[in-house]
Amino acid sequence: MLSSRFRCRISRLRTGMTRGWGRGQMAGKTRAIAYWLLPEAAAREVFLREIRRLARQFGAPLFEPHVTIFIAPENSRAPLEVLHEVGPVDAIWKASGMWGDRYLIEPHLSLLYAKLPSKTNQRLADNIRLPFREVGFTSICVMRCARPTTRAIEVEQWKLLAP
Repeated sequence: MLSSRFRCRISRLRTGMTRGWGRGQMAGKTRAIAYWLLPEAAAREVFLREIRRLARQFGAPLFEPHVTIFIAPENSRAPLEVLHEVGPVDAIWKASGMWGDRYLIEPHLSLLYAKLPSKTNQRLADNIRLPFREVGFTSICVMRCARPTTRAIEVEQWKLLAP
């Protein structure tokens, strides 16, 4: 859907489970719409190797390498409408029609979905070394997911809403 490639610096790696909504957090699990950037082939392979290694180490699920750039509530505008309006990626939250406490802009590269003690999570993130500082992204997709995603079954239930 993107007409040009995006490049960004890898400054935030995330291991462990995703966080809740923060201020105004909803009790229990909710469904959310996550907008992902998908990396170019070479970076995808590096990320996939790291995801596989961590999944084996912690008994966690495998998933497609991605950078989450925005998370919206499930009742936000239809993802295809949003993607048709989007120019720069940071415009997604405006196009989604959700402002205030209900949206979450927290770009991050997820490498592991598992519930970990915070010290273990921090140690892992501190010790991961990638062979590059910038990554090219070739496409964007939209996924329906549980918020927060903390269990393998929740990863297995992710659903692609828009390529």
